[in-house]
Amino acid sequence: MTDEKKNIYIEEEDASYDHVLKYTGLFGGVQGITMLIGLVRNKLVALLLGPEGFALINIFNNVMKLINQSTNFGVSFSAVKHIAELNNDEHDTAEIHHYSSVVRTWSLATGLLGTLITLVISPLISWLTFDNYDYTCDIALLAPMALTLALSGGELAILKGLKCLKRVALISILATLSTLVICIPLYWSMGLRGIALALVLSSVAALLIQLYFSHKVVPWHTSLFSKQSYLEGMPMIKLGIGYIIAGIFGQSAEYIIRAMIIHLGSLADVGLYNSGYMMAVAYTSVVFIAMEADYFPRLSAAKCSVPRQNFTVNQQIEVCVLLISPCLILFVFAMPLIVQVLYSDKFVEAVPMAICATLYMFFRALSLPAAYLALAHGDSKMYMATELIYDVFIAIAIPLAYIWGGLIGTGIALSVAGCFDMLLIHSIYRSKYKFCFSCRLLRFYFFQLVLLSAAVWSSLQGDCTIRWTVCTITLLISSCLSLRILGRETTLASKIKDKFRK
Repeated sequence: MTDEKKNIYIEEEDASYDHVLKYTGLFGGVQGITMLIGLVRNKLVALLLGPEGFALINIFNNVMKLINQSTNFGVSFSAVKHIAELNNDEHDTAEIHHYSSVVRTWSLATGLLGTLITLVISPLISWLTFDNYDYTCDIALLAPMALTLALSGGELAILKGLKCLKRVALISILATLSTLVICIPLYWSMGLRGIALALVLSSVAALLIQLYFSHKVVPWHTSLFSKQSYLEGMPMIKLGIGYIIAGIFGQSAEYIIRAMIIHLGSLADVGLYNSGYMMAVAYTSVVFIAMEADYFPRLSAAKCSVPRQNFTVNQQIEVCVLLISPCLILFVFAMPLIVQVLYSDKFVEAVPMAICATLYMFFRALSLPAAYLALAHGDSKMYMATELIYDVFIAIAIPLAYIWGGLIGTGIALSVAGCFDMLLIHSIYRSKYKFCFSCRLLRFYFFQLVLLSAAVWSSLQGDCTIRWTVCTITLLISSCLSLRILGRETTLASKIKDKFRK
């Protein structure tokens, strides 16, 4: 390779790192705003409903996501790829509008199917979850959510496929804000019995917001009784089958975990587990928010070349680890304060569990970018197999850990499951797709893992001096390492200097 070609290759790499950081920052920033709104909502929910209310909200949401995953045939995922191909290759507005109609037809049909199934099995869900039929009416009331979730998935798929990412970001913020405005008055006036109604109304509001923005891009049209629309959508459905079955595995595992904790402990323990999970996992997942919208299309384009494929995956892993490592240490350090600010004194028991679970997110940063390889290669069977193995592992490990060590045991089990998932994906995909870690980054990953582990260990000690000293030192070292590499691999440092000069 000549020096000129090397320089071009390096420039392409640098631009690509900036691209990854840009879209991770865009969607991470949006997620940060929606998270702040969600924090206010969670704080009010904690004060108004307590751990029991938190548990019911989580269980109801989990049930509806499981039904949605089971009935939407992966339209919300696979439609993005098909519409993006039309938008990139043909730029045929009429064809894009026609295929959008096909997507909406399938979304409407699957949503109606999900609604019917929810109504039919609501007594069974109540009995399996709570050992009684007391919540049958609440679950039946949630049935319209199956329709709104399916339609929302279709609308967002259209906007993502057309690369209307700013609209997607704005929709996320407005939907979260509408949920806050709708839910809190109902929780205040109706208590636990207002949860189902609040969830339905907030999902309707979110759908209306999405329709408002998507209709401006592609006018809404569907052909519910058109056989041709269903036939044209079959390739989209075939592509989404693997993704949807994997989603069903995941949602089923989450449902089983919460149902087992109810049977082994109490509804309040489910609320504490979920609050700990939210603090350790959901609030730090902003780093992964750009995966589907930006990373997956890039990986799909790079899959034909093993070196390019490996570079793309390692690049995404590197950015994820660079961003998430200091954040995780900060979360560990501030966890006692976070639970007081976000929830209430009733949730203090979730702090050790959340601290122990933070290692899960570090391992997730190493495994999630590689997990998309199977989807990029169109290998739905491999994707389903790895997801099934992981979901069976976690569905068994967390209840057993709860029996062994209570809530703190579930946090340890989550971290062990994250490590297991990482080893599983990288061992299988190494032989299947010839993927391998970048050797130059392995020492960096290991060092960040040691820093995070030290922060977790110190935070579980009773001595505040040890916790403050170790967490402060590890946070400074981790932040300096990440900033140094980001400054070397991207133009971030020069852009910041230019801002100050101006």
